[in-house]
Amino acid sequence: MKRKSIKYILISLVSFLLLWGCEEFFRRKIGGFAGSYPYVEYWKINASEAEVIDAIKTLNKNNPNFQPPKHIKFISERDTGYKWHSREMQEYLDKLKIDSLTPLPEKNYNNYHYDYWLHINLYYPDTKETVRTWTRPDFDTTITTFAFHSLGKDNLPSDFRLINKDFWYLENRKQIKKFRRTFVDKINREIENKKAAHNN
Repeated sequence: MKRKSIKYILISLVSFLLLWGCEEFFRRKIGGFAGSYPYVEYWKINASEAEVIDAIKTLNKNNPNFQPPKHIKFISERDTGYKWHSREMQEYLDKLKIDSLTPLPEKNYNNYHYDYWLHINLYYPDTKETVRTWTRPDFDTTITTFAFHSLGKDNLPSDFRLINKDFWYLENRKQIKKFRRTFVDKINREIENKKAAHNN
């Protein structure tokens, strides 16, 4: 009887370790299956992107976690611009060679691009780490995706660690929990406070 229970315990332990090891391998080596940022941890915030950015800017005024070091840009510009290689823009450039007063064509899907992500750098003063994040409006413009991308040390700005890839399981969970508590919860609270003040 004792040997059978030891055998079952060993089989259970090996099965658990094998399953956990496979999950850890897939999480760290393969990541998510979608898009440019497969490893991010993200939250859906029930507010427009403008409201989320406004809350972040408000929190930036008095919360050290929302104040990255001076040499690191707080909120970057969203990358937008004409698709100069498109047929329409090539035709425009040809016309421009003949007539320098040729107006730019009206912006449309074929000749202009809008970057989905607005990159925001936040900060952990306790560990002196820059927290790289981004926002993106959802198809429903009353919802915004707020994502935790990576952590980087102040003195090594090009060296950063991706969340859900470069941390072991328990440390990864700890970092996600810290991020949620430090940033996501405060942003949600700030948005709720502004909505309540607006309704009164």
